[in-house]
Amino acid sequence: MLLLGGVMAEPGSAERIETDLDVVAGVTDRGLSHDRNEDAMALGRWPDGTVAAVVCDGVSTSLTPQHASRTAADTALDVLLTSSEPPEDRMRSAVLAAGSAVAALGRAGDPHAPSCTLVCALARADGTTVGWIGDSRAYWLSAPGAAEPARALTTDHSWAVQMVAAGVLDEAAAARDPRAHAITRWLGAGGSSEAEVVTLHPAGPGALLLCTDGLWNYLSEAAALAAVALPALADGPIAAARALTALALDSGGRDNVTVVVVPFG
Repeated sequence: MLLLGGVMAEPGSAERIETDLDVVAGVTDRGLSHDRNEDAMALGRWPDGTVAAVVCDGVSTSLTPQHASRTAADTALDVLLTSSEPPEDRMRSAVLAAGSAVAALGRAGDPHAPSCTLVCALARADGTTVGWIGDSRAYWLSAPGAAEPARALTTDHSWAVQMVAAGVLDEAAAARDPRAHAITRWLGAGGSSEAEVVTLHPAGPGALLLCTDGLWNYLSEAAALAAVALPALADGPIAAARALTALALDSGGRDNVTVVVVPFG
């Protein structure tokens, strides 16, 4: 279920879902190679324009990963929309609740129990707080020369990033290794529900992007993503989300792809 502006709505076909709440919009698409869409998103808003958004990517080596994604997205969104905690504490509580809900889907000790990655955001007029587990990402998108430069806000919990951080390999060597994209943190059996959290107070206009690796595997640089998304943003965040999804599909669509865009300024 998706919580849309406080109203529960049953989604349509999971192969592609588009949700447009004016101040936030997203697209989740099965892609061109997978038999099912194992991603999920959940979006919500308050009357004052504050936005909550969650994007999850099912771990394909687990059983029924689509259930993990759906459960995590809905659970995290519910906490983000209803908690009265400060933003960073609320984010940690949302991810912790999502992890508990996903863990309850499987048996303790089962290595194939449903699991997923997660990135979520609480966006207000003065800034945004982002929390994540795994390799689903958040980006700040802005025009060249902007006061707040385009950049990735999250750091993947992956084997490659871990090797580079430890000084074992440089980025190029780590990226070439077959284990490069193996995640080191996830929600579900054997995973972690302790979110990494960051808060951004943008110095100028731009957009927040949440996405799964179905997008960033094709285009990972923030400036390049901004060059695709920002021109379309003139027609609203749903147009920007569609443009980025189309880029992933036109590039091969080898994975499920989920894109959520929140404009600022």
